[in-house]
Amino acid sequence: MNTWLVIGVLFGSVSMIGILTLIFERFFSKIKQYLTTIGVSFVLSLICIHILPELFANPKLSSIDNSNLGVYLLIGFLIQIILELFSRGIEHGHVHGHEHNHEGGLEITNKVIYTLFFGLCVHAFIEGIPLFILEEAHHHGHTHVNASQGFSAIFFWAIVSHKIPVAIVLMLFFISAKIKKSTALILFFTFAFMTPLGGLVGTFLQDQNWFDSLSVKLLAITSGMLLHITTLLIFEEYHHNKDKVKNILLIIGGILLGLIIFS
Repeated sequence: MNTWLVIGVLFGSVSMIGILTLIFERFFSKIKQYLTTIGVSFVLSLICIHILPELFANPKLSSIDNSNLGVYLLIGFLIQIILELFSRGIEHGHVHGHEHNHEGGLEITNKVIYTLFFGLCVHAFIEGIPLFILEEAHHHGHTHVNASQGFSAIFFWAIVSHKIPVAIVLMLFFISAKIKKSTALILFFTFAFMTPLGGLVGTFLQDQNWFDSLSVKLLAITSGMLLHITTLLIFEEYHHNKDKVKNILLIIGGILLGLIIFS
C-alpha cells in the first residue's frame, strides 16, 4: 500500500460511513453501540499483540531507553484525558452529557459543537502522524509492514477500526444538534481529513534528522491515547448493568476477531 492509497482509504471509509449515517440515521443509531464495542475490542487486541511489540522492537530504539517508552505511553493517556475536556468523550462512542438528550432536552450550543469538534480533530491529527514513520518492525515472525513506505499495516487497521464508530457517533451528534446538513458535511469531511493530514505531516517530518528519535516516542504517545480510549470504553461496557452478558460477548468477539485476522 502506498501513501496516497492509505490516505484515500482513510478519508474514503470515514466519509462513506458518515454519509450512510446521515441517510440511515435510525439504523446506525441502533447499531452504533455494538459496532463501537466490537471496534475498540478489536483495536485493543491489535495494540497488545502487534503495535506494542512493534514499538519496543523497532530498531530506532537503539538510542532510546526502552523503559522511557512507558513514560510516553502515560503521556498519551494524559493527553487523551485533556482532549476529552473538549471532545466530551466522543472517541468512546458517546458524548458525555448528551446521551439522554437526543430528543432536545438539552440545548446544544455552538460552543459545545465547536469545542467538541476541535478536540476530536486534534486527536485525529495526532494519531495520524505515526502512520508512515515506522521503517521496519518485527512481529515475532509475522510481516505486517511495507518497509518501502515505512508503513505499519497493523497500526493503519487499528486507526480505521477506531475511526468508523467515532464517525457514526459524530454524524449522529451533528444530526441531533440540528445544524444544517451542508455545515454538518463540511465539518465531517474536515474531521475525515485530519488523520490523513497528520500522516502527510508525519511523512514530511520523517525526512528531518531531528525527528528520527522523536518518531518512536510519538508512536508511544499515540498508542497511549488508543489504550486510554479502548480500555476505558471496555470497562464502561463491562460494568453497564443493562445487557452485561451481551457486552462481554461483544468484547470477547472483538478481541478474537483481531487475533484470528492478524495472528
